[in-house]
Amino acid sequence: MFKPSNAVLLNFDVERLTVPSGKSKAEYSVPNVKGLKVVVSHASKTYMFRGVFDGKKISTTLGKYPEMTLMSAIQVTDEYQHLLAKGINPVDQKNKVESIPTLSSYFHDTYLPFAKINKKSWKDDLSRFKNHIESAIGHLQLNKITAAPLNDLMLQIKGDNRSNATVNRSRALLSSIFNQAFEREVIDSSPMSRVKKLNEQNHIERYLSDDELCRLMHVLGNHKVYQIDNEIIVGIIEMLLLTGARKGEVLNLKWSDLDEVNHLWKLEENKSGKPRVIQLNTEAQLVIRKMSRKYPYVFANPTTSLPYNDIRKTFQKILEAAEIENFRIHDLRHNFASMAVNNGCDIYVVQHLLGHASPTTTQRYAHLRQDTLRNASEMLSDRIKSARPSI
Repeated sequence: MFKPSNAVLLNFDVERLTVPSGKSKAEYSVPNVKGLKVVVSHASKTYMFRGVFDGKKISTTLGKYPEMTLMSAIQVTDEYQHLLAKGINPVDQKNKVESIPTLSSYFHDTYLPFAKINKKSWKDDLSRFKNHIESAIGHLQLNKITAAPLNDLMLQIKGDNRSNATVNRSRALLSSIFNQAFEREVIDSSPMSRVKKLNEQNHIERYLSDDELCRLMHVLGNHKVYQIDNEIIVGIIEMLLLTGARKGEVLNLKWSDLDEVNHLWKLEENKSGKPRVIQLNTEAQLVIRKMSRKYPYVFANPTTSLPYNDIRKTFQKILEAAEIENFRIHDLRHNFASMAVNNGCDIYVVQHLLGHASPTTTQRYAHLRQDTLRNASEMLSDRIKSARPSI
């Protein structure tokens, strides 16, 4: 790389360059730096690169003085000359780089439209981008974002007293964005390979004990005694408990999804993107029959005729009445899986009850209680004992 001598820098003073009398502007060549010019007008001084590519003259603006120093202009010019030597048009290269969108522009114009078509959780992506990412680095061009500000961003998200899982979801979103940009040849590589995933302390396995289940069913069956008047949300909780379905699946259940003759619930799409059928047990059928057929949705909010947006307040009130602590709505699905396994259901059967694509996922939910493990151990002990020869 060309290194200008101190003499070049000392003898060429951009500050002293002026416009000759009677002219509106003038152009000066920087000594010993091929292609670097300074265009001086009464209003400004601008560094320009001029050269020849494929027999044609090319030129481009490098920057304005004093925002750009002479040394910086020389270094850029040197880089451009190296590109010319390799048969690359530096002006085209510059225009290509300058046209690379900012992270916000790329997300809203390219990534999000794709996600809306291909991801059921695209609204989560939008919320996560707006809440955790956009204000911090959204203004930066994709090619200017390196691992350093990304790692700083992860620390910032974590620093707001959020879990490692929340940080990792933001990291996963950024990985998807940069990978897509790489595949579309917008950038040459993704910086996310140098942004480490945090270790997640998974939620403590939580399912209902026999006593808790009895208390919960008592409250659900006598909800008005506990000033819980929303029978529809009570029905939703019962449905979640009885089917192991996801909250969103129950909330969006339509009458048209039901085959009431064969007691089937047909889910055209679920989290895995594949259709599946839920066999409705007798108790689930009874819950459904209590609901009004006035609306398209089985568990419709009568105020809007649409699904409920949030059932957490009523759910929490039910838990308080049943004296159950540290239990989430999603734990009802976990509880369903645990009860199935502990009552002798094969893991493959539980996998299909929950609609998992892989039994590995099911294992996360299927908690074997100590008494189940103890009984299995005693059974094996008895089998071994029976083989022991009598003395």
